[in-house]
Amino acid sequence: MVRKRKKEIKKLKRKIKKLKKKKKKKRKKKIRKIKQPRRSTSGELVFKVPKKWSKSAYIDKNQYEKKYKLSIKDNEGFWSKEGKRIDWIKPYKKIKDVKYSKTDVRIKWFYDGTLNASVNCIDRHLRDKKNKQQLFGSVITLKILNKLATKNFIETFVKLLTV
Repeated sequence: MVRKRKKEIKKLKRKIKKLKKKKKKKRKKKIRKIKQPRRSTSGELVFKVPKKWSKSAYIDKNQYEKKYKLSIKDNEGFWSKEGKRIDWIKPYKKIKDVKYSKTDVRIKWFYDGTLNASVNCIDRHLRDKKNKQQLFGSVITLKILNKLATKNFIETFVKLLTV
């Protein structure tokens, strides 16, 4: 009787091994191959942006190049305009204070203005997206993700900050 059981157990173990091998083969087939990034002439890695992402981007390549050229040509005017895209508690008057010398290196941007990071990261998006679902990672557990409506998101966020 004991011998029969041992033989049955061996057969079951063999079957389990075969099933595991089949599952591994299936998994390998399902995994999509990620294209390897190419190197630019300067040796930097270049990742191709998926078309789906580029369609939903804030600007396209042509607009980016125009903005870049403008930032070089009229640096103060460009950053004055870009700085107005976010909400300020106390608006800036001075855009930059930059100095490069052996005795004094100083780089300050919008230094006389005051920002509130949570307003710019969370609150300003409530105006037009208050009922849209937000994906929120719990600060406490980090592994648990919750889908919350933005109204609930703010309440939960404030609760987590007070913990």
